[in-house]
Amino acid sequence: MHDLKRVRGMLAMVTILALGAACAANTTTSTPSAATDGTITRTDEGGNQNDGAPTHGGKLVYGLRTESNGWNPGTNNWAPSGLTVAHAIFDTLAAFDDQGQYHPYLAAGFDHNADFTEWTIRLRPGVTLHNGKPVDSEVVRRDQQYLKSSPITGTAYIYVESITTDGPDKVVTKLTQPWVNFPASLATQIGVVSDPDWLESNDGKSPIGTGPFVLDSWEIGNKLTVKRNATYWQSDAHGDHYPYLDNIEFRVMTDGTSRANALRAGDIDVAELVEAPPILDFTRSRGDFQVLAAIKGESLETFIMLNNAAPPFNDPDARRALAYATDQKAYNEADNENFLQSADGPFAPGSPYYAPTGYPSFDLAKAQALVSQYKVNHGGAFAVTLTVPAETQAAATAQILQQQWSAAGVDVKIESIEQAPMIIQVIQGHYQGVLWQQFDAPDPALDFVWWDPANAKPVPEFTLNFARYNDPAVGELLKHARSTPDQQLAAKDYQAVARQMGVDVPYVWLNHAQFVHVAGPTVVNLLHWKLPDNAVGLPLNQQAPMLHQVWLQR
Repeated sequence: MHDLKRVRGMLAMVTILALGAACAANTTTSTPSAATDGTITRTDEGGNQNDGAPTHGGKLVYGLRTESNGWNPGTNNWAPSGLTVAHAIFDTLAAFDDQGQYHPYLAAGFDHNADFTEWTIRLRPGVTLHNGKPVDSEVVRRDQQYLKSSPITGTAYIYVESITTDGPDKVVTKLTQPWVNFPASLATQIGVVSDPDWLESNDGKSPIGTGPFVLDSWEIGNKLTVKRNATYWQSDAHGDHYPYLDNIEFRVMTDGTSRANALRAGDIDVAELVEAPPILDFTRSRGDFQVLAAIKGESLETFIMLNNAAPPFNDPDARRALAYATDQKAYNEADNENFLQSADGPFAPGSPYYAPTGYPSFDLAKAQALVSQYKVNHGGAFAVTLTVPAETQAAATAQILQQQWSAAGVDVKIESIEQAPMIIQVIQGHYQGVLWQQFDAPDPALDFVWWDPANAKPVPEFTLNFARYNDPAVGELLKHARSTPDQQLAAKDYQAVARQMGVDVPYVWLNHAQFVHVAGPTVVNLLHWKLPDNAVGLPLNQQAPMLHQVWLQR
């Protein structure tokens, strides 16, 4: 068993692993607009965009909904808002375009051998860390080796055999099996480049990266301020050096209404919003505000994660019973006014990876029959503890599900606890069902850590396959998808993975979630940015924007 104190200190990739956001579900998310049938209307793609000459200087005040306990990518707990801050301080070796394809970012390029089992990262010349140290191959190798050795992030390196250098500007990664788009993983948290001496010191309070901003001050639980990195490596298409802003103040405001009120009062310039009431207020009476949704890439899914390795959900009929007992339409009407689409798998309609999954739709009679049979086979009882974060809305959500499942004959108990200890329970397998959000990786190859049967460890062994979902067929599909250069074939593999989930029911799907950023009228290019090769960048990467390109109109 993993030492609890060590696990508690290493939740970075549990709370929001940038391989695909993983977090306890806040079910008050909404979208800026929707049709009456609940389908999402994707609007306000870029907001205030301007590729002309920017105005330099000024301070952006950004209202965050959560605080992080440090910035070491291998040991600290990056809260759901953590990547927004991290993108200001750190660069990743790769980044995604607005079609979800990876491009070199801090790296100059990527090369591979014939069978995609060896990848070479070519580094840009002249890049320095915030402390002036040059970024060479040894810096990147040590960063990667540190993350590979972490009990948390190491799971993402399960198919990495070795990481070595080839001269001062090349890092070579050898894999145990082909992975045709391995660099996509370097567009995530494990692609962060930082001072390896700082990493290895396990100090999370004084981050040293290569990013457009440098940490200036931090009052934990209140605000964090960054200042312009005057030696930043990246320039815009006109040769003008990023970043444009002098400072960013990230202000922690855990209450959504307070964030919205502060934005309306002009105390902050941007607010992260996941709470339905203020989102709907801004949508219906927008005024001069930009209401921006995560409209590109894959969406988060909200679901009940089931522990497939422990009773009652080690029995697939118990999992199917819960799926049949869940009335998604009634749930979403009560939870979010049907502004969110019901989900039948990890991908939303419109995604290249989506196809109908055959996931059980609401059928109370079938649910009751399966529950009755389960009780016959298991001593007359079917009892479930549903674990949710200690939030008012989460408790209300749990009560909706409790009523629906009870109608099928399930004895449902609600357990409401703080998020950090809840996550520890999940990663050790000490739960039955838990309210959760996940699976928004732009490339689903990055979701393998959550679904790979090789990661379905026995309870209480630590694993990132939180559901302990163990289907060998899924493992083979994931392996083939990683190894084929034909992306249409890979998409069919992921569609087949989703269909197999429709049979296995490792999760009870609820909806496709949306995060929203609301900005004042003077904020320019909040979700509009270009990669170094001039491709259009993905507006939000795991719900977090890039900020080097943002400027303020005056």
